[in-house]
Amino acid sequence: MVKGMSAEDKRQNVLAVFHESSEPWLLKPLEKEAARKGVRADVVKDVLQSLVDDDLVRVDKIGTMNWYWSFPGEASNKATMALENAEATKARLEQEKAALEKELAKVKKQNPETGERDALIAKLTEAKAINERLKAELSAFSSSNPETVEAMREGAKLSKQAANLWTDNVFMMKSWVESKMGDSGQVKQFFKSEGINLDSFDYIE
Repeated sequence: MVKGMSAEDKRQNVLAVFHESSEPWLLKPLEKEAARKGVRADVVKDVLQSLVDDDLVRVDKIGTMNWYWSFPGEASNKATMALENAEATKARLEQEKAALEKELAKVKKQNPETGERDALIAKLTEAKAINERLKAELSAFSSSNPETVEAMREGAKLSKQAANLWTDNVFMMKSWVESKMGDSGQVKQFFKSEGINLDSFDYIE
């Protein structure tokens, strides 16, 4: 008996009995033959069961006896099938990955051009125009004659209300953009590109 034989060596030696003989075996004769290859008879049954579990050895019950068999091509066929299954799984996962990447690219490409973004930019442009008009009206107070001051004050009041209403909208749009981008730095850059500095943008007192 070979001392220090690993579990895998025992499996290979038992498997060699089948492949060298190319015939079915009963357990008792197999134990004796395996012993010649250094596998103790009292462990052959467990080794054999591990080979059966891995589909490297087949077992058929004929009458009251279990016959075990494995031909040389069995192991290679199993390895080939395992490789083919692995390759099929790899191909499927690569297809799924490609599909996900394509969908992600589509979303990224479409998002900047969505109607929501166009509407957002339009509202920002309108809000900026209102604020600029209000600033011009307020600065004109100092040079206006008394007859027009009252009318301008009323107009400025309405413009201020409208501007602050659009300021509300800008902040609501800011929340919407943040929910889409999820990055405050990108949000600030987005608004800055549209002419609004969120660090200084606020309601008009």
